[in-house]
Amino acid sequence: MFNDFGRDNDIQKNIEYMTKSHLRNVMQLAVFYTGSDKIYAINISKIESFLIKENVEMVSTPSGDGLIEGVLNLRGEMVSIVNLDYWIGEKIDFDIYKIVIICNYNEKKIGILAKDIIMIQEMQSSELKVPSSDDPKVSYIAEIELDSIKKLCIVFDAEKLLYDLGSKHNSNGTTIYDIDSIGDVEEISSNKMVLVAEDSVTVTDKLVEFFEKINVDFEIYENGQLLLDRLKEIDSGTVGIIITDLEMPILNGYQVIKYIKNSDLYKDIPILSLSSMTNRGVLDKVKNLGAIDLINKADLDKLYKYIQDNI
Repeated sequence: MFNDFGRDNDIQKNIEYMTKSHLRNVMQLAVFYTGSDKIYAINISKIESFLIKENVEMVSTPSGDGLIEGVLNLRGEMVSIVNLDYWIGEKIDFDIYKIVIICNYNEKKIGILAKDIIMIQEMQSSELKVPSSDDPKVSYIAEIELDSIKKLCIVFDAEKLLYDLGSKHNSNGTTIYDIDSIGDVEEISSNKMVLVAEDSVTVTDKLVEFFEKINVDFEIYENGQLLLDRLKEIDSGTVGIIITDLEMPILNGYQVIKYIKNSDLYKDIPILSLSSMTNRGVLDKVKNLGAIDLINKADLDKLYKYIQDNI
């Protein structure tokens, strides 16, 4: 099925089309088979390229933990190759994988092994369903049509994967996956609150630690609709800043930004996008909608500064 996409690895050639997806309130998912033939998906905005495994040179790493299969040299950058099957509890022969999906999360590249690419599927946020179980590895479930049959597809929680990979260091030394990495910071004295929409359980837990560390009032909601419902219940003057994830079920972050900035009542509230999707196209989207910035979920220093400046 990979041939249906052609053999041009650079999907960013389609960026003009992809960056307009938020105007139609859709998410574009790259749907793929794991080595165990489970159907998984990744938001296409997190993907830099698809590589054919047999065409790249991969070096095995001595860690032996099974989660990282090895590294490859991608235009001078060493990229870790992740075995998603191992992460979800499956043990699969390495030879079965045909594709390496190069992803950019929080300005960190990783490669994810896949058996095959199935399709690019557009989904409304309202079509993404939160599973009833509290599995931190699953963000939500989507339904796709494959060979005229309805199939369930798992959109995995990339934040949980990054945390399990031990992605605890970036260029400035501070990351949300390790709250203590920010060191000693002054507590923020304010009578205003931080209002947050974030669906990842892993990130939510870390944000709670962070907000408690800097001593700010906060409320966190698992999707954009719940945040807007809460905003309508309270005095908007009590909100210093709104922070929203982008990829969420029910109502996504783009819709939250658009609603707030088109509202006479709420438009003056600063709104910040906090996302692991930090490419230029996504940044342009959120700024055009009225957000003050897009920052990656690893950058605690910048998150602290925006909160300090706006509440």
